[in-house]
Amino acid sequence: MTLPLRVNVAPEQAEASPGDNLQFDVTVRNASDIVEHYGVEMIGLPDGATVRAEPEVAKLRPTESATLTVRITLPVQPPPPAGTYVVGALVRSPYRHDVSRCVEVPIQLASVEQITLRTTPEVVNGGGSGQFTVEVANGGNAPVRLYLTATDPERRVSAAFQPNYLDLPPGAAARALLAVSAPVPWNKEKQRQLTITAQPDMPGAVPVTGTASFIQQPRFAPKLLKFAGIAAGVVVLAAAIAVPALIAKKNDKPDPTAAVQTPPTAAATTAAQQQQPSAAPPTAASAPASAAAPPASSAAQTSAPPTSAAATANNGGGVREVDLTKPQDGVVPSDAFRNDGFLVSADPGTIAVAGCQNARSTAVVTDPVSGQRFLTSSSPDDPTQCHQVPMLIAFLPDKPAGGLQVTPFTPNTLDMEVTFKDLQRGAAPTLTVSAEDAAKHGGIDQILLKPAVAGAAGTPVAVTKIRFAPLA
Repeated sequence: MTLPLRVNVAPEQAEASPGDNLQFDVTVRNASDIVEHYGVEMIGLPDGATVRAEPEVAKLRPTESATLTVRITLPVQPPPPAGTYVVGALVRSPYRHDVSRCVEVPIQLASVEQITLRTTPEVVNGGGSGQFTVEVANGGNAPVRLYLTATDPERRVSAAFQPNYLDLPPGAAARALLAVSAPVPWNKEKQRQLTITAQPDMPGAVPVTGTASFIQQPRFAPKLLKFAGIAAGVVVLAAAIAVPALIAKKNDKPDPTAAVQTPPTAAATTAAQQQQPSAAPPTAASAPASAAAPPASSAAQTSAPPTSAAATANNGGGVREVDLTKPQDGVVPSDAFRNDGFLVSADPGTIAVAGCQNARSTAVVTDPVSGQRFLTSSSPDDPTQCHQVPMLIAFLPDKPAGGLQVTPFTPNTLDMEVTFKDLQRGAAPTLTVSAEDAAKHGGIDQILLKPAVAGAAGTPVAVTKIRFAPLA
């Protein structure tokens, strides 16, 4: 049976990339013996593609032909998956559904690489070792395996990734822990600039790089060396004075005319002992002063430190309670709480907040209504902005935390994600992790605080205190 229409498509195939515009000429010939109307559709295109045909409908008498121009726009973001799409140019009558014909047109969509890499925190202060979190995202349209490396210009830093490569499907992101170590400087702070590279496992692929800084504190502080030099000078000066004096004393001869002292006689000793009880007792005027002095045990109790958990921690063990609002108002350095055992930063890659793509800082802010202060995420240039960005609290590599509890500024507004030392993750919506759970995974490596789902819109990530115990 002869079809009532004939269709040709030019070109017969095409190659494209995300964001390209394609044009096809679809020629239709009415092979029936009546007047027909024909339109064209393109089926099988990637999601997000748009199609426009001119004219939308062609009216043809018997044996007449017409060309419909079809323009296709492929999406840019997110890019459609790479590969071959067999697109069908479907021509049919809007009035007679049994009159139709479809011509296949292969479209080869090229792969696009869009790999991004960032480290958290950007700066780590430490001694011989430090730890970063490296997040890599695949914004391209093809799966990729990325091998991770880290180098420094002097090649003095040893780096270890866990894991050392990441398999990412299109649109996915993953994290790896980077542990670094280097010889500790003796008397001068050393800043080591790290270049972190993600190398795609494909020929000719361009690697993606990022930077981070590892700042090492010296073994001996410059002030200590200065004081040591002063002390050495004092010792030398004292020796210069004492040695001549000793020599002079050695050369002195005893005086032969000096009288020889005899020990006191027993009678004199007895007389002295008899005189001791004759000492006058304290007068009445001095009695009140003696009575006013508290006993030794009472004074010790008054000056004894409190036995709270925070005080116990500050004296060498137990639970430590840290006031997160102790820095002054404004942007807070990432190592502001290093002496307390952890670093603070914001993590804008976890939840997208408009205008806060580079907000990786934290700040202490005073609430204008209550007058109370809290620690929150912020822009590095403006402590009043980007408070909705998630906050990252990372414990020092050699001091993982045991159980912990975070106090929010406003109850029931935050969620918490916990990353343990064995790289296992878990949710803690109560902002609490038990010591037992921490011990099962080798301790707590870091926690991520973010707005709760119920109140995500406009909710600041604001906290006031953190309590944590050392790993048992």
